[in-house]
Amino acid sequence: MVSSSSPQLSKSEREHDNSPSFFVLMGMNYHGATVAVRERLVIPETCLFHALAALKRLPHVKEAAVLSTCNRTEVYAVVSNIQGGLKDLESFYEQVQSVHGHEVLKPNFKLLQDDVALHLLRVASGLDSMVIGEGQIMAQVKAAHRAALEAATAGPLLDGLFKHALRCGKRVRTETSMAKRAVSVSSAAVEFANKFLEGRANKTVLLIGAGKMAQISAKQFLGSKTGKHSIIMINRSSERLTQFAESKLPGMQKLNIEFSFEERHQLAANADVVIVSTSAPQYVLQADLLQQFAGEKETLIIDLSLPRNVDPAIAALPNVRLFDLDHLNALVNHNIAERESLIADAEQVIFEMLDEFQSWQRTLSTRSTIVDLRNKLDSIRKEQVCKSAIRSEEVNQSLDQFSAQLLNRILHEPMVQLKTAAAKCLNSTHEEAIRTLFRLSS
Repeated sequence: MVSSSSPQLSKSEREHDNSPSFFVLMGMNYHGATVAVRERLVIPETCLFHALAALKRLPHVKEAAVLSTCNRTEVYAVVSNIQGGLKDLESFYEQVQSVHGHEVLKPNFKLLQDDVALHLLRVASGLDSMVIGEGQIMAQVKAAHRAALEAATAGPLLDGLFKHALRCGKRVRTETSMAKRAVSVSSAAVEFANKFLEGRANKTVLLIGAGKMAQISAKQFLGSKTGKHSIIMINRSSERLTQFAESKLPGMQKLNIEFSFEERHQLAANADVVIVSTSAPQYVLQADLLQQFAGEKETLIIDLSLPRNVDPAIAALPNVRLFDLDHLNALVNHNIAERESLIADAEQVIFEMLDEFQSWQRTLSTRSTIVDLRNKLDSIRKEQVCKSAIRSEEVNQSLDQFSAQLLNRILHEPMVQLKTAAAKCLNSTHEEAIRTLFRLSS
């Protein structure tokens, strides 16, 4: 008789893998690479599934996730061998570049084991962002986690790491003053633009793009109390523009979405401020076309895109000031003392969450013992139930269910104690005793 009520195993217990597992991280971020270099390693959202699939096919990679934003492209992986895994990730980065026909660039940092966990906790908390405390990174980490789960490249280890990181980010924002200071790169760009616009009459702001960053910029300008702005927003697709314009935000009467994307160079030449945040694979503002419409007005252009969507040669045009993500970094991180006071509070939470993650990770070492013990006792249970299967089918099913429930109750407390001991680094003696007492294979 086949049991329909076998003791239930958790997902992590069912997916146990006794082979060695090591966390590795390889990436390139704004700390050591300019925007001109970072844009060459960016992995667009449309290519993310294929990138994850390619990572999972590498010989030493057991689990993988990719976090690719305007400030970083980072590959988180669980590997069976550290040296082999790092070589696998290097080859992956080479493949990413070969698609775009670039000469080979190497990631500018590598981390192992606990340093990987600490880094992701800091990233999710906004402490490793260009603008300290910025809020967008939480959504980006969550999206990277979700993509890895959907691509089936995140197993129990990376799943657990990302869940702890997201919880850490939430705690930092709710338990410290970081949330009050949390801004995005977009809002920092708007703050800088408003300073540029001070004292100007009949101000015109052009927003190119209608994605999340562009909408954040638009909301900041629409709600601005520093003066009246004429705000123009253009995008290749009008659908997003229409959806945004229909939202009931304060100041929406100042928004104009009637211009076409093809008019962007003329609009940019006549605007006081231009903010570009699109995901185009090429420049959407080109120097020669902008020059055709250039006049005497001084124009500030801020490119928030990665890869960059504004031709760097535009910086040489008269009356144009061009800023990209790297310039913005130098402008917004000026108050070191204030940042350090915010970081101190946040890091206390981060190290608490690191301890919690390490404790959770240690409990995973008990999985094989738990699975082996459950399997052995359940096998004995089924054998005894079969020997007693001489009554009606209904009675046999009741006996099967009762015995399975009884086994679960008997095992519950020992398993809890085993995991608790593991979290406190005391599990080796407990596991050895259980394996000896029940003659479980090693």
